[in-house]
Amino acid sequence: MSSDCARLCLIQLLPYFIFLMPDLLRRPAFLSALADLRRWPVRRVLLKQIYFTGVEALLMMLIVGFVLGGIVVSQLHDQYGQSREASLRLLASLTFSELSPLFTALILVARSSSAVASELAAMKVHGELSSLARMGIPLASYLIVPRLVGMTISAAALALYLALAALLGGVVLSSGWDITYQVVLLDRIMQPSMLIVCVCKGALFGFIAVVLACWVGLSAQPYVTEIPKASSRAVMRGLLAVFLLDFGWSLLA
Repeated sequence: MSSDCARLCLIQLLPYFIFLMPDLLRRPAFLSALADLRRWPVRRVLLKQIYFTGVEALLMMLIVGFVLGGIVVSQLHDQYGQSREASLRLLASLTFSELSPLFTALILVARSSSAVASELAAMKVHGELSSLARMGIPLASYLIVPRLVGMTISAAALALYLALAALLGGVVLSSGWDITYQVVLLDRIMQPSMLIVCVCKGALFGFIAVVLACWVGLSAQPYVTEIPKASSRAVMRGLLAVFLLDFGWSLLA
């Protein structure tokens, strides 16, 4: 009965996400634009996107993850009387499957989606998109695909780093200076399926967030007042899409 309800809810959500997907992703030009990543100018844009989205946010993600792991273990152990081993198992299960991909997506939506949308909107306002088109530079290859791929890769990596940092924070808080046994325990707690789920959800959330950001930025009107509006729309729609996707994933899990 519950599986039937989950399928019904997912079917009801699918048209919403199909409506949100921009026309660009449904054109053959998008698939052919992936091949342009082998060109150095396009690959340079990709590397810059990975640096700005992933590398610059790495330290913040590690700190957030470490603190989050300590908070969760503290609450489970002190408030609910869970043993240290049980607290770490619950922390690993929650963090890798839910908390880490969701926290990563929320931070990237607030930090990177708004930046991508406002950048593309500003390029449209100042006529840069028209100039690139007149020079024969395909916008999908040079502007869209590097941002899609870069933010998707960054989201997957950051979700994994945040989960590992949270687990380390839980280990440090639960064991103190006697950390040897807890480190050995990690080998029994962590499973390959947990890592795969964490990376896949992080990549999916990051991909949806950047798709919406590019769509909002490119669909903005050519007025200066549209730049902050595009940034706000990208954040709001990105948050809504991430929560709906997380809800649908939980129903099917």
